[in-house]
Amino acid sequence: MEYAFNSFFILTGHRKSGTSMFQRLFDGHPDIYVYPTDISVLYSYFPVFTTKFKDSAKDLRNRLALVLGTSINFIYDNIDKEKGFSIKKFVIDVLDNLQDEDLLNKEAVISSIANSWIKNYYNSEKIKPFLFKETTQSIYLNEFLKFQVPVKMISIIRDPRDNYAAIKAGVSGYYSKMNESEKESLASVINRARMDLRSAANHQSERNNVFLAVRFEDLVNETNRIMLELCEFLNIKFQSILLLPTELGRNYYGNSHDGKIFNGIFKKNVGGWKSRISKDEAMIIEYWMADVMRVWNYPLAFSISESENAISQFYNWYNSRYFYRDSFKLL
Repeated sequence: MEYAFNSFFILTGHRKSGTSMFQRLFDGHPDIYVYPTDISVLYSYFPVFTTKFKDSAKDLRNRLALVLGTSINFIYDNIDKEKGFSIKKFVIDVLDNLQDEDLLNKEAVISSIANSWIKNYYNSEKIKPFLFKETTQSIYLNEFLKFQVPVKMISIIRDPRDNYAAIKAGVSGYYSKMNESEKESLASVINRARMDLRSAANHQSERNNVFLAVRFEDLVNETNRIMLELCEFLNIKFQSILLLPTELGRNYYGNSHDGKIFNGIFKKNVGGWKSRISKDEAMIIEYWMADVMRVWNYPLAFSISESENAISQFYNWYNSRYFYRDSFKLL
């Protein structure tokens, strides 16, 4: 496969840590191609469905078409229709560029998506980096670094208490449709967000030539400084377009589960966890994540001894939900 790009820029972070706003700061920059939404295949195709359908190319192609078509459809209203962009044609091009054996290969699938997006949306033959976003990918950095083209990764870090508050706001209206409760959202945060913060700290220390972590709080409060640092890291020119999030050139109004509509960078929820989540929920997060919170300079509000009652009560549910097995049935 011939590439229409010369490198990958991967943006990542835990869900609701600011990845969507972060990605849209790069929208329209002339030095890069930007995929406008989650590339989606790294959680909705790999690895669950590639394992389930590993022996059926037809099922893999159907799943890939579903994921790509649905994810692009979310932002289709913002696509300039005068360019003649067709979701169907975009998806067909992705699939046509993939041999059956490529369907289980991450690099082949991502590269085909990149080539097809550049061809169908940008209609450009200029070779430059391709930027895409996907949540919780820093743990896979070593795998990405084995790709044939160079890779750089940027991870956005957020205070896990604010991160959970943003997720909790969406439980009743969004996550509950996927049968996810508040406790399950909390369990997800203390495990997956902890993994993200820990892997980011490790990569920042050991692979800072290909990996850079940015705190959400610094990005929204010192946007100019942070974007200048990112331009140096990515070797692209700084432009004022990097200071205002847009979606395919149009105003971006955020994706807050609180229903808040805003134009630009929204900072009001920084530190808002104090009124958005319960004291016990904050204690549970701090008990589980105190060490990585200290690494990223998020001060704790409670002592470990204060948090023990909250964590013990949570553990009653947590253990029963995920780990307990009735061994007495075997006797």
